[in-house]
Amino acid sequence: MSLELGKAVEGGKPVKELHLNAYAKINLTLDVLGERSDGYHDIESVMHTIALHDSVTLREAGAGVEVLVHDGDVPNDHRNLVMRTAQLLRETFRVERSVQIELTKRIPVAAGLGGGSADAAITLLGLVQMWKLRLDGRELLGLGLKLGSDVPFFLEGGAAVVRGRGERLTLLPPLPTTWVVLARPQIPVSTTWAYKQLNLAAITVRPKTPAMITAIQREDVREAGRLVRNVFEDVMASAYPIVHDLKTGMLRGEAYGAGMSGTGPTVYGLMANEAAAQKVADDLRSRPDVDVFVTRTFAEVR
Repeated sequence: MSLELGKAVEGGKPVKELHLNAYAKINLTLDVLGERSDGYHDIESVMHTIALHDSVTLREAGAGVEVLVHDGDVPNDHRNLVMRTAQLLRETFRVERSVQIELTKRIPVAAGLGGGSADAAITLLGLVQMWKLRLDGRELLGLGLKLGSDVPFFLEGGAAVVRGRGERLTLLPPLPTTWVVLARPQIPVSTTWAYKQLNLAAITVRPKTPAMITAIQREDVREAGRLVRNVFEDVMASAYPIVHDLKTGMLRGEAYGAGMSGTGPTVYGLMANEAAAQKVADDLRSRPDVDVFVTRTFAEVR
């Protein structure tokens, strides 16, 4: 579904139940350019969705908005982005219909993989269809930004350069299917903390975003791996050396490249093949303090 400004987004035929997937992302590059007057930061990042996903079921049931979560660590009240998404749409468009949202979590929480934003984006798109709403790209983008800076990207998925606070997207062709190992160390990290630790003036090596774009356009996964860079990685590795250890382990295991996603703490490796991915994953699973996943790059046609 395009976010081209002015394009109408319609719900289509009304439905009583929808089964949807919300895909995680990795940041192939992530740069912070400066702080904005509104308290947010201007970023430049190349993002790519991966096959690891949550499942979201929307059904017309109950009264108001009800959220059922199959994960004890995720709230089912106003703190949950899918709840806030449904409430925002109901208030904005004066919708009186009720919805029950069933959320099955597989994407680790607070991991730098965008799970909450992905859930919000697919819920937003699903409810537009379920409730037969009509809105243009600007309205959809605005609603997404109210929910979170990563939500506009997840409304598209695939590969894109994300700029500004997250509202400026330049779509890219997806990478050829590439195996990815994710290693999430069991350490507490918040985006707020990560930004407070980041000293923009002290950053000496920044991502080469134009070169990454060229590598993706040429379907050169090896070069894309070489160009992986995230300005938060040094901050996180200084506080938690395990981040550096995980990256080193992946690079020793035939990864084209490895780096941290988002503000962390998940480290990922772009692997040469499935066998290499499984071997690295098996090695990392020997650590009791790390959650390990094997997945691949993914681009859903919407």
